[in-house]
Amino acid sequence: MFRAQNTISGKEGRLFLNGEEMAHVKNFEANLEKNKSEVNIMGRRVTGHKTTGATGTGTMTLYKVTSRFQRLMMDYVKKGEDPYFTLQSVLDDKASGRGVERVTLYDVNFDSAKIAGLDVDSEALEEEVPFTYEDFDLPEQLSDSF
Repeated sequence: MFRAQNTISGKEGRLFLNGEEMAHVKNFEANLEKNKSEVNIMGRRVTGHKTTGATGTGTMTLYKVTSRFQRLMMDYVKKGEDPYFTLQSVLDDKASGRGVERVTLYDVNFDSAKIAGLDVDSEALEEEVPFTYEDFDLPEQLSDSF
């Protein structure tokens, strides 16, 4: 039977970039979208679909406390350096009793960064950083039983 206490609080997560904790992360999401080709089949009125690959994308929203992502973009523009990273998200809400979930993303490359921004109405400046990744692992998973 499902119980309310089994729900997992998103506040009980952490994110690591190449092993370094990113304490200024507000929000993190990684998605995997399957690439599909349409297949028309004789005698069928509905088009079939064949999975032919996948694309990993994501975004993270950070509190503005560093110029790290601007420097990464500047290094690409000025020097041609385009580094790839490993991101690991850790979800560990001990009160839920569901266990720990670790998701490791490999070959993460950042797509864009806000170079400058000001906001007179903001109490804390934020920046959104979209990315792509090329592989992932799930070394620790949440329990499937209730």
